[in-house]
Amino acid sequence: MISMKIESKDEKLIVYLYRYHLTIDNIDKLNKEIKNIFIKLIKHYHLDFFGYSKVSVYYNKYYGSVLEIEKIYNNEFNREIIDLKLLIYNNTKFFLEFEDYPFSKEMPFVYENNKFYVDLENIDNIYKYIEFGKVIYDK
Repeated sequence: MISMKIESKDEKLIVYLYRYHLTIDNIDKLNKEIKNIFIKLIKHYHLDFFGYSKVSVYYNKYYGSVLEIEKIYNNEFNREIIDLKLLIYNNTKFFLEFEDYPFSKEMPFVYENNKFYVDLENIDNIYKYIEFGKVIYDK
């Protein structure tokens, strides 16, 4: 079962796949996995993806995967066809963003714009903190 969190941001649909690692080293498997994710988005969330979309895949071994889906062109005449351009970003840096710092003082962090940022590589058990922070991924 895929655990998804969906967010709309800057005319993009962002799909957070926590603890779900897409098969980025095999393009055929990746296409099937993304097709299954799109089917779930269409069936469960009643989203339309007809036409041409750019899908950026961000992968991190500590978090899982994030998809950024940006619609480029709608094909109003044939709503059965979905065409995708895939961009894969392997081993992307992922951070947790916090308003308050929930870790011990020894944990490395960056403080910027009144927020704390912790690299997921530096967290032993991210499962305790994931729900209290916002996932940020570096492009």
